[in-house]
Amino acid sequence: MSPLRPGQPAPDTTLLTLDGRAVSLASYWSHQRHLLLIFLRHLA
Repeated sequence: MSPLRPGQPAPDTTLLTLDGRAVSLASYWSHQRHLLLIFLRHLA
């Protein structure tokens, strides 16, 4: 996959929520909502 350029739409992907549910990012973008992704890194 080539790197994204500014203004280019992000590819659709599915992520797991903290409670284990699978969520497609496209389901949020389809309603013209703003989306903030936070990636938690476990450092143990």
